[in-house]
Amino acid sequence: MDGDQQILASAGVLRWSVDGDGLCHPDAATASRFGVRDGQPLLRWFRGVHRIFRKPVLQLARAVLRMGRAEATLTLEDREGIMRNMRVVARIRRDGAGRPAADLVMIDVTTEHAEIGRLRRSTENLRLIVEYNPQLPWLADPDGRIIDFTDRWLESSGLDREEAEGNGWLAATHPDDIGPLTHRITHSLTTGEPFDVRVRLMVNDQYRWMRAQAYPRRDEEGRIIRWYGYTEDIHESVLIEEQIRWNAEHDSLTQLPNRAMFNACLDKALASAMTDFKKVGVFLLDIDNFKDVNDLMGHHAGDELLKSFASRLKEIFAGDGVVARLGGDEFAILIENVESRQQLADLANRVLTIRETLFAAGRSLECRGSIGVAAFPEDGRVATELLRHADLALYRAKSLGRGRMQMFEQSLLEDMQERVAMINRARTAVRDGTIISYYQPKVSLQTGELVGFEALLRWRDSCGTIRSPAEIYAAFDDHDVADMIGQTMTSQVFADMAAWRARGLTLGHVAINVSSAELRRERFAGRLIETMDRFSIAPDSIEIEITEGVFLGAGSDTVRRSIDELHMCNIPLALDDFGTGFASLSHLRSLPVSTLKIDRSFVSGVTARESDAAIVSALITLGRALNMKVVAEGVEEADQSVKLRELGCDYAQGFYFGRPAPSENIPALIQSWSENSAIITLNRRAAPWPPRGMRGEGGADSLTA
Repeated sequence: MDGDQQILASAGVLRWSVDGDGLCHPDAATASRFGVRDGQPLLRWFRGVHRIFRKPVLQLARAVLRMGRAEATLTLEDREGIMRNMRVVARIRRDGAGRPAADLVMIDVTTEHAEIGRLRRSTENLRLIVEYNPQLPWLADPDGRIIDFTDRWLESSGLDREEAEGNGWLAATHPDDIGPLTHRITHSLTTGEPFDVRVRLMVNDQYRWMRAQAYPRRDEEGRIIRWYGYTEDIHESVLIEEQIRWNAEHDSLTQLPNRAMFNACLDKALASAMTDFKKVGVFLLDIDNFKDVNDLMGHHAGDELLKSFASRLKEIFAGDGVVARLGGDEFAILIENVESRQQLADLANRVLTIRETLFAAGRSLECRGSIGVAAFPEDGRVATELLRHADLALYRAKSLGRGRMQMFEQSLLEDMQERVAMINRARTAVRDGTIISYYQPKVSLQTGELVGFEALLRWRDSCGTIRSPAEIYAAFDDHDVADMIGQTMTSQVFADMAAWRARGLTLGHVAINVSSAELRRERFAGRLIETMDRFSIAPDSIEIEITEGVFLGAGSDTVRRSIDELHMCNIPLALDDFGTGFASLSHLRSLPVSTLKIDRSFVSGVTARESDAAIVSALITLGRALNMKVVAEGVEEADQSVKLRELGCDYAQGFYFGRPAPSENIPALIQSWSENSAIITLNRRAAPWPPRGMRGEGGADSLTA
């Protein structure tokens, strides 16, 4: 092999020829690599070509014979059994005898073909990734005009390529999204920042939410030469996200906005009102008797009632306000652009026309709303203040009898502050041990005997002055403080009773007032009985006094359980202030009451007004018919005691018989009463009775009961 052949062979270039007799004459490299022998007939070599590669060889031979020159890439097997890709160039010439002969040049392109195959496969993989990826890629020029995108995007949008190029794709964009989208694109084109937007695009004849992102490609000098972007279908994700957000902002039962959304709307409305100098109104509403509906008819009926109220509220405030359910039976309404407080009052009165009457257990329940109203800026300048003042107004509306509307007034805030002060005073008195038990005598109108006492609360202030419970009455509405006061009073009364008994005194029974807050405690009855056992107090030596108010509001079922437990332990129950409540007869029929106490408001006029005397007489007759003892409260004059005795009243208490006195005065009072009882004549009107010294007067410490 000469030098030129060696150079060509090392570069993968092989040569051989075929003479006019069809015999092969290869160079040394061809003979070595493919086993072609010099003088070997071409036909014999052809037969050695693998069957699957023969056709391209024949096609090359025919082409070169026809055209005189041809080339093709053939796959040939070398002597080591390795398939080689050879680029073959063939040319026809004439030998000395004028016969056709052929010269062939072969170049080994196996490596190049392998690389091309790898690139082709890589390209195909990238194409398939793009094809099957839910993201739809596109290219844009430096000015943001689309210059290329996938066919799949065109198919989904329904646009032709010519229609979609440039800015034509905006035709597939939802009209509401075009403005924000173009603004964001303009910002990115100006600043060179990538953009990431959500937009609704027309896909298969319906708008779907898409996410479009694009990133700039810059040249060496930092100029943007292309924008590479993609559009991704996120419609289902957006719908789920919107549903989650809706659920987080709305009440599932009534479909109304919830507390969080209402607060957000209120904050936004107040910010706008401050800027535009407008007024804003806030209503807080809850449904009267809602708990009774749940208790008597079940929670399903309560849910239907809530949905009915929600529907009516939406009708009243359609387009004019935000109606929300804050929780339970409490609703809130936000009204913007309010003209006057009268406008708010008129709207509230429209709400008061909503009434639902339900029937259960032989009772009819009329459910309507109580409403508290507050206005910005007069009643509050921030949301929390406005809501707090509307809540104060609602509290006042309910305390005045429910089913009414109350506008916020400054006096309500003062009342609230006073209630808080009362609760704090009471809490301090319990903590400092300055709660004191006073006792007022209870007398038999028929015999003049001292039959017992009523324990009354007093407290000593920081100056040592004895104060009335009227100065801390709000504390009895606070469950925790009322319970603390009740426990303190009970322990003191039982300790006093044990001390008097140890001195051999006969005191009858002691009546103890119990608040609704105490009765609503699950452990009230059990705890009372445990305390009685600790002081060895017999059940018939005490009496528990309650008012009908204990059955109003939440927790009445717990109250009833407590009363039943007391009755099972033979502890007498007295109904105080009888005749002033809302359902006295129904309570008498269902409760284990042993004593009725006629309210002082009737007793005070028993000798002056025939109507009061008639009411007192009817109440006494009712009590006797039900086999109950009857006690008249607030007897302050001899004439009243005589009249009550004539009407058949059993017992009485009041200033005429004795003012409330501290425990240390009671032994002397009991002793004095016992010694003088034989000379007592109740029919004597002119003389004061009982004589001075028997009235339980507590000197400077006595206060009105």
